[in-house]
Amino acid sequence: MDYIIDAKSKKKCAHEQCKCEVSFDKEYCSDFCAEADDIEEVELQCDCKHAPCALDAGEARAAEAQA
Repeated sequence: MDYIIDAKSKKKCAHEQCKCEVSFDKEYCSDFCAEADDIEEVELQCDCKHAPCALDAGEARAAEAQA
C-alpha cells in the first residue's frame, strides 16, 4: 500500500527532549538537536533555541534559583 504524505505535514524532531516539529523530509529541527543525538547525551531540556523549547521567564528564574 502506498502512502501519500502531504508536503505541509509535520512530525516531531527526532531529538527526544525537543518539542519542535519538522517537515517529513527532515529528521531534526537544528544542528544542535542532531549533534545532541550523535553524542547520546541525556538532557533535561532541549536547548535548540526555538520557541517550543524556550524556557518562559518564570521557569528560567526557578532554574537559576536551583543552580
